[in-house]
Amino acid sequence: MASDQPQALGAHAHRVHPHLFSKKEDHMTKLDYVQWDITSICNLKCLHCREKATLSSVADDLSLEEAKNLIDQIVAYQTHTLSIAGGEPLLSPIIWQVLEYARGKFKRLVVSSNGTTIDHETAIRLGEFVTTVQVSIDGANAETHDRMRGQGNFAKAVQAIGFLQDAGVTVATRMTLHKGNSEEVREYVDLAQSLGLPDAYLRRVIPIGNAKKYGLVTLTAQELKKALGTAIEYGRSLSIHVASADYFCQIAFNDVARAKAQKIQAMGGQHIGGCAIGHSSFYVMQNGVIVYCPYLPVFCGDLRKETLELIWKNSPMMRVARSLRHNLKGKCAACEYKFACGGCRAYAHATTGDILAEDSGCWL
Repeated sequence: MASDQPQALGAHAHRVHPHLFSKKEDHMTKLDYVQWDITSICNLKCLHCREKATLSSVADDLSLEEAKNLIDQIVAYQTHTLSIAGGEPLLSPIIWQVLEYARGKFKRLVVSSNGTTIDHETAIRLGEFVTTVQVSIDGANAETHDRMRGQGNFAKAVQAIGFLQDAGVTVATRMTLHKGNSEEVREYVDLAQSLGLPDAYLRRVIPIGNAKKYGLVTLTAQELKKALGTAIEYGRSLSIHVASADYFCQIAFNDVARAKAQKIQAMGGQHIGGCAIGHSSFYVMQNGVIVYCPYLPVFCGDLRKETLELIWKNSPMMRVARSLRHNLKGKCAACEYKFACGGCRAYAHATTGDILAEDSGCWL
């Protein structure tokens, strides 16, 4: 990211107009989950990447000293999970020192990788530090995956999963759904089973960055319902747990999740389900800038200028995040699950330019 990005993101934030929101805010729970992009460096140029371009310099990344300070501040909040992503995090020059420093400080220490740089030795080394490695799989076969991520990368990702399993590392996979692969969801679940994985995760593409640049086609609400419903039902038949990052999907297809959502909704906003941004989670860019989420880069604060505590408690955009459910528009505003779900604000913003707009990908 360019060194002037905080100012650019700050200008972006002005268009959200925080003063137009109601002053009512939801209860802020403890900080449970943090995603940190340790670097923007990546060896791939995926067609659905949220970055507009792959960068080739780590000059703006946090130094090792700054990274340790970030971890200390997160630990002070007794955070459950730290998820380290990128870019390709294993290409960061400080990744191993960071993992060493973070070891034992979190219940879950996760690395999200494209899998192409993981050999047997790297897998063993990762096993010394992390609880989980997430490897992206964007098709049930090499043709589909490599169309998104480059020739030969499906084989490398599958091989990486094997290396990690041999090293005793828990592996998760995630497939990003779009028009080009949504008919392969059953085969994706088959792949998870063949690899000996108990889970298969899915998420829909957000039309920003490369996905927007290259015109990747999103699914309609009904197409998304069909794809997710098919995958979840098929997964149950194979005893594979299939889930989506979208809470309305969980409500629609999971009886336990739906019952929990109904209890949350009955509390009338005293407790919030769905997206946890501003409530119990936040996202840090590689330069220490906190933005709303990886898919909605609205400036919230800069850890090189302020402490995490000040940003978490006082950032105007964090306060906006805590008042969103009281200000939603369209069908999300009228939804019986608005406090339990609230839709995806990044998807709403990407498709309408309005963070409060209804999530058109939801079928509820």
